[in-house]
Amino acid sequence: MNALIRRPLLSLCLLLLLLTVACLKVAPPPSPPPSPDVIARMTSAKKIFLSNGGEDHQFVRDIPGGPNEAYNELYASLKQWGRFQLVASPAQADLIFEIHGAERPPDLISTSMDSRHSEVTYFPAFLNLSVLDPSTQSSLYVITIWAGRDTTIPKGKIAFTKSIGTLTDRIKAVVSGPAQTPQP
Repeated sequence: MNALIRRPLLSLCLLLLLLTVACLKVAPPPSPPPSPDVIARMTSAKKIFLSNGGEDHQFVRDIPGGPNEAYNELYASLKQWGRFQLVASPAQADLIFEIHGAERPPDLISTSMDSRHSEVTYFPAFLNLSVLDPSTQSSLYVITIWAGRDTTIPKGKIAFTKSIGTLTDRIKAVVSGPAQTPQP
């Protein structure tokens, strides 16, 4: 192969490898499948208390709509779905859903040789939904997804709303339980 082609091709392959490794670092940790007990609890639950776990400072800065946007959007999505009755206190609930907007802390902080310049890498925003037992406040299950955002406020709002839809779909998937296969 010609050296004029080989060198750029090798550089491109190296760049793709580095980008793949970088993407692996920022991907949300996969939620393990819920246990049969969690599926049973979520399937039988009729009343949900939605708790606002708040948002990290960086999350609020990058998501349009203010500090309660994740809570407000998820509340509206769950209300529209209509599967659960949303109650006013944890004492009335079969389960507690706690939504928290999080910005992963920088994994990489590099300072150049010149101390006047430093570079910080920020990670994408994430939505964490914890399913809690109302009597013990212990975590039963956690769902983590990326929180959509964009460079403009209108596009960021659309991307964030899609993230809430994805989170609601994940809840729906747990409530529906594992797909039943017909027995011969």
